[in-house]
Amino acid sequence: MKTPLIAALVLAAALPAAARGANPSFEQRCEQEMKPMFEVSLRESGYTVDNTVSSRVLNNRSVHHYAGEQMLGMTALEARTVVSFDGPALADKASGRECVAPRISVALTFPKMSVFVAREFAPASCSYRQVLEHELRHVQLYRDQFPGLVERVRHGLAARFGGKPLYADHGKGLEALEADIDNWLRPFIKAEIGRMEVAQAAMDTPDESFRLSIACNGELANNLGNRY
Repeated sequence: MKTPLIAALVLAAALPAAARGANPSFEQRCEQEMKPMFEVSLRESGYTVDNTVSSRVLNNRSVHHYAGEQMLGMTALEARTVVSFDGPALADKASGRECVAPRISVALTFPKMSVFVAREFAPASCSYRQVLEHELRHVQLYRDQFPGLVERVRHGLAARFGGKPLYADHGKGLEALEADIDNWLRPFIKAEIGRMEVAQAAMDTPDESFRLSIACNGELANNLGNRY
């Protein structure tokens, strides 16, 4: 009957002090209790078609254009980002520090995309249908990229904080979190949205330009005389 008692005593002696009821350190409490929480959402509202703008005006508006070129169509995307943040804090009087559990919510909103078809093309024409079809492929490409954007922002937040709280001087935790959002998160999101434009530009290849130029028995080329 003595053996189990001896084993129990040995086991108790081997346990860390914190596990035997000793007070955990400030850092241990922070790591255990102050976990970050993130939410990333995206809302998009479809698209509208506009046939009132001239080809040359579209070219002036385009990010990807050539001087003097006439644009057959263009798809414009506007992004709005709202970042909300808060976080409970745990203070340590002995060290004058605190740890904050970041609570960050990112709302990505994309109002209706504007799909432009140059006004030189009548809506009933073959040329109009060809240009519209091309621009709707841009719309679909944006939509295909939205889930990846959400995932990259979510992953970026997780990697940034590593599941750990943010440490700062007492009373400065939320200020430090706001600075991190302004100096890192907002530029990070802007760069990730910019990555979508790279894929959009890649769709307008020379082969696609040639395909459009000879579509409808060369109707597009005859109307404008410039490459897409």
